[in-house]
Amino acid sequence: MSVFAHIDKNVIESIMGSMEFKAFLLSRRWFGDKFLLSNLQFQIKIDYFQILAERIYLTVIKITKPDYEKLYFMPLIYYRNLNNILAPKERNKENIRKLTENTFSKKIALTIEKDQKIVTLNLLEAEYCLYFWKNMLFDKTISEKFPELSLKLVLYTEQFQDELNMEKVQTLIEASIYTERYEAFLTQLGKGNTTNMLFKLTLKNKKQKNAPSFSYVLKSYKEYRDSLEPSTLQVLNKNQFSNSPKIYGNIKVNQIESMAILEYLANEGNVGDIYWTELNDMINAIFSDLNADFSKLQESKELSELIKKYCEKSLILSERIGKCITNLHEALILAEQPNYSVETVESDFYLKNYTHKLNLMINNLQLLMKQESEKLFYNLTKIQTVFIDAKDVLEKFRGEFEKNNLRLQPVHQDLHMEQILYDKTDSRFDFYFMDFEGDPELSLEERKQKFPIEKDIASYLRSLSYIKFNTLLSFIEKNVINKDEYVVPEELLYSLFFRKGFREKHKELNVILTFLNKWEQKIMTKILKNLEVNITLINYFTIERILHEVIYEILFRPKKFLVPLLGLKEVIDNN
Repeated sequence: MSVFAHIDKNVIESIMGSMEFKAFLLSRRWFGDKFLLSNLQFQIKIDYFQILAERIYLTVIKITKPDYEKLYFMPLIYYRNLNNILAPKERNKENIRKLTENTFSKKIALTIEKDQKIVTLNLLEAEYCLYFWKNMLFDKTISEKFPELSLKLVLYTEQFQDELNMEKVQTLIEASIYTERYEAFLTQLGKGNTTNMLFKLTLKNKKQKNAPSFSYVLKSYKEYRDSLEPSTLQVLNKNQFSNSPKIYGNIKVNQIESMAILEYLANEGNVGDIYWTELNDMINAIFSDLNADFSKLQESKELSELIKKYCEKSLILSERIGKCITNLHEALILAEQPNYSVETVESDFYLKNYTHKLNLMINNLQLLMKQESEKLFYNLTKIQTVFIDAKDVLEKFRGEFEKNNLRLQPVHQDLHMEQILYDKTDSRFDFYFMDFEGDPELSLEERKQKFPIEKDIASYLRSLSYIKFNTLLSFIEKNVINKDEYVVPEELLYSLFFRKGFREKHKELNVILTFLNKWEQKIMTKILKNLEVNITLINYFTIERILHEVIYEILFRPKKFLVPLLGLKEVIDNN
């Protein structure tokens, strides 16, 4: 009898209760509340469990501790030999390395035929493997059992009424009936840096050489709760918004959307790649010799000409993206659906509550920094002062706001540049907005709320600040720090802003910073040109965004903590 036959729900739950598995969970990009759970003092229970295809464990796990509970969708594949679950084209070195990195392994004792044996249990996050998706989508013996497994396939027929999308869906259906006719390829999307798991599935008909291949996005919603995305994509489709993907269907686990099949939109990348590439190319070209004469760069006209020369694509897309964001906001409104209608609220009441919320965030952030005492950098007086000043600026914004009422509506909530893909033909840009699950930092009830459109604009503009400071850090590391020096780029960046004498000693960095600020200002002006927005509200939501970023960086990338902090300092200094 195989080892697999002796691995049941109790065995898996026992393994999940181990400290090793908890640490493995904590290392997952999608696993939330890492700071709260960092001491591993939490319990794991299996809330849903089914075995498919003799090696797939379809599980929903519940994480609990006093006053805390959260559920995650976590399908796993058991294997002894990785090659046994891989298609021939998956058996390459890079893919095997990636799958191994996403495997939890543990030696366990099992009683097999009255003998106790020590076996190595390898559990792979199932979504990384084509084997999982082929079984979930194309295995008739499994799909026929969906009702008894508390699984349900939902198709959104109104999303594929046109000829092209109908052909794509028909190909999916045909591949599930005649699996031998199709070759399937799986590619991870988003570089793994996403809170949910995204993969591109490509189907190619082996029997018809000239038949087109079709691609789809497979999405695994890791946090097990109702998702806003299916209903939002349906609203966008009803409003004939063509700059977001269609949703063809999803698979529900116990009535909760857990996996989705989305339209794949061909693209060249996300818009942040354009800004990053052009800015870095410009800085590296202009400042290739740090001993050169940069006196001309004190002239605003000279800076503008250089930006125009090196950042052509950035300027074009910045001028056009504002109108596209406006179109998105209009398409998110569907008056007959209460969750997607427009509301008006009294501004003083709204901003008073929002100011209180942000002040609480600052208090919690200061507590977090105090707890991270071994990283003394967080607790420097000059850094703490920034957060104290932030509270004063928020009160100033509230007091100076002149409008009596605010217009609230459904918005994207998390509109950073990686959420916007682009395709380019000659000088024309087409933009595609992705990921309509709402702000990942908010609860489901908070995500269902409506916001001023400035929340989205603030998210987009914040990306410019990240690009600016990371460009400067990269330049410092490559061109300023001597290889023999025991110093990190962040230390020099801190000194540039917080030590008065440093700029005089490093005039070249001051010149570069001035240049970067001019670039950011010029790009922002282009973006805001075609938008009717309130700058005070943008500042409000910018501060909120920054506070979330600071928390994230402290927990996961402490070296990058300074990047959002300096963004906050700039908002304060400018106001």
